[in-house]
Amino acid sequence: MSDGWETEAFRAKIVAQIEKSRRFEFTKTSDEMEKCIFTKSQSREEYLSLVARLILHMREKYPQEDHPPAMITSSPFGNHEGKEVLEYTLKNSKGTEIHILNYGGIIRKIVVPDKNGKMDDICLGFDGMEGYAENPPYLGALIGRYANRIAEGRFTIDGKTYQLDTNNEPNALHGGKVGFDKRVWESKIDGDVLQLTYVSADGEEKYPGEVKVTVRYQLTDDNELVIQYSATTSAKTVINLTNHAYFNLGGQVSGDIGNIFDHNVTITADKYTPVDEVSIPTGVIADVDKTPWDLRTMKNLGEMIPTVPGDVGYDHNFCFGKTGWRKYMARVEHPASGRFLEMYSTEPGVQFYTAYYLNATGKGGASYKKFDAFCLEAQHYPDSPNKPNFPTTLLAPSDTYLQTTSYKFGVM
Repeated sequence: MSDGWETEAFRAKIVAQIEKSRRFEFTKTSDEMEKCIFTKSQSREEYLSLVARLILHMREKYPQEDHPPAMITSSPFGNHEGKEVLEYTLKNSKGTEIHILNYGGIIRKIVVPDKNGKMDDICLGFDGMEGYAENPPYLGALIGRYANRIAEGRFTIDGKTYQLDTNNEPNALHGGKVGFDKRVWESKIDGDVLQLTYVSADGEEKYPGEVKVTVRYQLTDDNELVIQYSATTSAKTVINLTNHAYFNLGGQVSGDIGNIFDHNVTITADKYTPVDEVSIPTGVIADVDKTPWDLRTMKNLGEMIPTVPGDVGYDHNFCFGKTGWRKYMARVEHPASGRFLEMYSTEPGVQFYTAYYLNATGKGGASYKKFDAFCLEAQHYPDSPNKPNFPTTLLAPSDTYLQTTSYKFGVM
């Protein structure tokens, strides 16, 4: 070929560009390429063409390496309302460990290396069931039926109004008083996947429809935690699922953690949803340009948090608009340890929360305080049932709710 495509040097150059951009990845089928390009540069179409050709060529010439699947083990963690709570440990060949409870689908530990190979836990949590039984900050929890807020706990489907408990006055928050985070889920190991299932009864927390939910957790050998959600319903309802893990990439050293002012963040969204005084979106989808919500280039949290109006830091939904295909959403770096976290999701939004309201005693007696962690919660927008211009959260019996969100951990 005249462009030198067949030369090793040309292929190496393209691969280097791909690795450097860190804005997209590819899947196994070429017809999915359009859905897997995350770069925002003006050369997007050129990348699409080159990468598609690269995939086809490399698939023929260079077979994929086989990676051993992650090992999954389980151990007793406690009991909740007469049901056994198990802790599952997912461990890959690189020594990364992720601990997950069948109570609330809680991610309890994420143990990853720093730039010197030192392993540390970067996920906030509690030592035992007593902490998780209360868990007002929702540390590590699987949230449902509806993550985030619904204004005044009220929504209407086909002319019928449903009134939820307002557990975060004056609004409903994170599924109600006893949401998915406070349920013991059925659990099983399926190869290298941990699968949790739960049947939410019609009327549970005053939501309509019996909802059957499956959540699958997989740790890859590339240090990526992949979470797949699916749900069906017996009657029209609203649904919005997420995970509420709190991260601090500096790790938990000597029983305490530092704040996140030494973390740097990128969120690739062009828009966000402004909120009122009780954290309900106004309905406007606003440009981030020239605002504290413009995190499209790497920014230091210690510099940015004080610029957010209200003096409580970030607790806002960033908009990506498109539902159903995997998007590069965010990257957080911690220069001191060299760790980074990247987030990808098929959801249309992500709630970025810098933990202003955090106040708990956590693992090892650590004091968790405001700005000691951050959350990246994949989601549909808050109060979507009452905002017709937002992506819909309505689930009908003929539909299946699907979401895939992943967190990739590494060192710079």
